[in-house]
Amino acid sequence: MDDEVGSYLLNQFSGGLQSSKVSWKRDLQELEKLIRRNIENSPAKEKPSLREKLYRLNNILVECQAASFLSREGIISLWRIRNTLKEIKEELKSKDSITISSNGNFSPQRDDQGNSSNVRDTGRQSHQSVSPLVVHGFDDEITSLVKLLVYERSKEKFSAVGITGMAGAGKTTLCQEIIKREEVKKHFVPRILVSMSKKPDGNKDAKIALVERILLSLGVEENTIQSVSNSGLSALICALHVQLMGKKYMIVLDDAQEGDTWFENLYSPLPGKVKWEQSLAYGLPKGYGGTVIVTSRNKDLAKKMVGEENVHPVLPLADKEKCWLIFKDAVEQDGTLFNPPNVELEDLKKEIIRKCSGLPLAARVLGEIMKEKMEEAPVPNCHTVTVHPQLSTDNNSNV
Repeated sequence: MDDEVGSYLLNQFSGGLQSSKVSWKRDLQELEKLIRRNIENSPAKEKPSLREKLYRLNNILVECQAASFLSREGIISLWRIRNTLKEIKEELKSKDSITISSNGNFSPQRDDQGNSSNVRDTGRQSHQSVSPLVVHGFDDEITSLVKLLVYERSKEKFSAVGITGMAGAGKTTLCQEIIKREEVKKHFVPRILVSMSKKPDGNKDAKIALVERILLSLGVEENTIQSVSNSGLSALICALHVQLMGKKYMIVLDDAQEGDTWFENLYSPLPGKVKWEQSLAYGLPKGYGGTVIVTSRNKDLAKKMVGEENVHPVLPLADKEKCWLIFKDAVEQDGTLFNPPNVELEDLKKEIIRKCSGLPLAARVLGEIMKEKMEEAPVPNCHTVTVHPQLSTDNNSNV
């Protein structure tokens, strides 16, 4: 990196990866390779950005070394770390592709994230992208919401729905499954999922960054968005309105956390003398059958956005056995065989069910971590290096 600070940070990160007690070690190792390649190929003006990523990665590494499976908060923290690592990886891959392209080796291709079905997911990677795993435990909720959105409403009437619940309850997964349903795909075009919790780069205004992400998900070219954005929030909201005009759109605003009045009352129609920048609702046309789904851990915020009568809570899975199925699916994805010797699977099953307490995310995280550890360790020891010893030491913990 041509400076002592950068070299020190890189060496510190590489050294920390030598520890055997690091969660998401494979992701971190991939990032180490990517950032080394970026350092070698990037121009001098990119060095400060790479140095900042190394600061972040060293902080994340410390969290990964200290992360605990003994509480629900610890498990969810591990999943958020995984999401952050994937975001950094995407950023580095993008820069890496651009750099290689400038050297004449290949041209970067724009990823449409499954846009063949007109579904885009901007801002949340990993579990926020449509999961290839089987979804367990949400059949009734999916059926009920699809029926409400597609069949029990006027074809021209705008609707807004809030899905609330604690972290890890499966709100995002539920929305992803709704988006994939055939009747929804036939009824709503376009269909997108956009994170509201993603922090904007630098000092960019969070509202501007959100509308930019929505427009990007809708397929608007980045240079067009930037040109409009130069004129401010008002121009962006107006552009969003024009982009959605006449369409039966479905927009999932995922993980709403912001309490600003700008996000409230999404049903608000355009006033006679509109000041576009005053409300997100003004960017959402009301007369064409469009739908917005808001997910949030904050029930009061969801009420303010969609109305109290339109809020649907997602509770922990009533059938706790589903958590074992989610755990096993996460372990066995990509053909990994989960058959640890000298282990009573029934005992492990009871422990996983107890620890997850009906939270799909907890089951998924524990399964992914066990899968990673099983692939790193010799098969006979796979169980002892993963979940069981740490979980069994805390009989009072309640995830």
